[in-house]
Amino acid sequence: MDFDVAVIGGGTAGYASSVILGRRGKRVAVIEKENIGGTCVNYGCVPSIFLSELSFLYSRIKEIGNYKGINISVSIDGSSFFNKRDEIVNYLSSAGENLIRSSGGEIIKGEAEILGKNEVVINGEKVTAKNIIIASGSKPNPPQIEGIENAVSEDEAVRIKKIPSSIIVIGGGVAGTEIAQIFAKLGSEVTILSRGKVLKELEEDTRKIILEALEFDGVNVIEGVVPEKIKENKVVSSKGEHEGEVIVYATGRVPSIPKGASMIGIESTRNGIIVNNKLETSIKGIYAVGDVIDKEKRVAHLAYIEAIIASLNILGSCEEMDYEGVPQVIYTDPEIGVVGDKRKVEKYVKFPYTANTRAIIRGLRDGFSLIGIDKNGTIVYSEIIGDNAEELVNLMALAIRKRLTIRDLAFSIFAHPSLSEVMLNAARDHFDLDVDIYK
Repeated sequence: MDFDVAVIGGGTAGYASSVILGRRGKRVAVIEKENIGGTCVNYGCVPSIFLSELSFLYSRIKEIGNYKGINISVSIDGSSFFNKRDEIVNYLSSAGENLIRSSGGEIIKGEAEILGKNEVVINGEKVTAKNIIIASGSKPNPPQIEGIENAVSEDEAVRIKKIPSSIIVIGGGVAGTEIAQIFAKLGSEVTILSRGKVLKELEEDTRKIILEALEFDGVNVIEGVVPEKIKENKVVSSKGEHEGEVIVYATGRVPSIPKGASMIGIESTRNGIIVNNKLETSIKGIYAVGDVIDKEKRVAHLAYIEAIIASLNILGSCEEMDYEGVPQVIYTDPEIGVVGDKRKVEKYVKFPYTANTRAIIRGLRDGFSLIGIDKNGTIVYSEIIGDNAEELVNLMALAIRKRLTIRDLAFSIFAHPSLSEVMLNAARDHFDLDVDIYK
């Protein structure tokens, strides 16, 4: 079979590439061994955020009477709860398939092996293409401890079919923290075992709020612990034994590099395939995008823009990838939005939710906007913890990508009352122009 482009992987990056190229007249084959949608739709963003949305709503409804005097009785129908999650996942996967096909793409089920610059084999059948895009994603990286086969991965944890009575989560990063809080809110007894600090990349003020939130939800956080082995439903560690009905490992991800890539000379590190700023690999005409490439962040929205850049270059453009200002959202309660490079920060400015009118009206918990600027006053970093951080961080991402200064932000005009004013007022406070906090 002959195609213009063979796309290995039907996740965010592969799906986006195929649609963009197909709509511009290219004959595209998408090779996918599982379901269209990849990690994001099937095991990551979608099922995880669905669970967090519903578990947090359940928790908030139970608490709302303490704020507005409303008497509510609420319970969970576990079967319906997880069925709805699967319904959404299946809908989005099917929608992706339909969009690929409607743009002229062909989906080939199976695992791809790269035979050469223009040749791939799937299920024993050869496919030729003028260009290849490697978009094969990543997979969970299990810790090298005895009995790990008795645990489930972060991908499997968000697709379980019932609420367990207790969970042990190995790993205190983003995925581990999200999973722990979700099931704690649903009524599971949860323990996090973390080698280092939980969410160690965050500023201490941010960590303090999220650790208090985890404690409020009943999560037992144990830091500085080394898991040694798993025996049935127990984790034996440097700090004793920890028992759980379900044991989850959330200890990072590794790239899923296709078979044959190294054999034909595609260069890679243990962290992924090496690409240039046009997202071309060491083999001319073969591109790599998404979680499979060597980079710092693995998030779906970054994979999407990489797919756009690679696709346009295949079409004859000369686009270059800019990794400045890639936002990340941690879907905990409260949410956390992070963007930028804290290594460039010379000074921080900060503004609390407790002094924001919209937050006061809504009865929101503690939170704040933190903005880091360099010696020239350019915005280079931000952390936001609190409700709607997932939306607010996008404003800061745009500010960083456009190299805005703290003065540019301070003299902007935002709607009032709105939560976005936590960023505006942080900037104004830098110039002693904010009037909403006591000094």
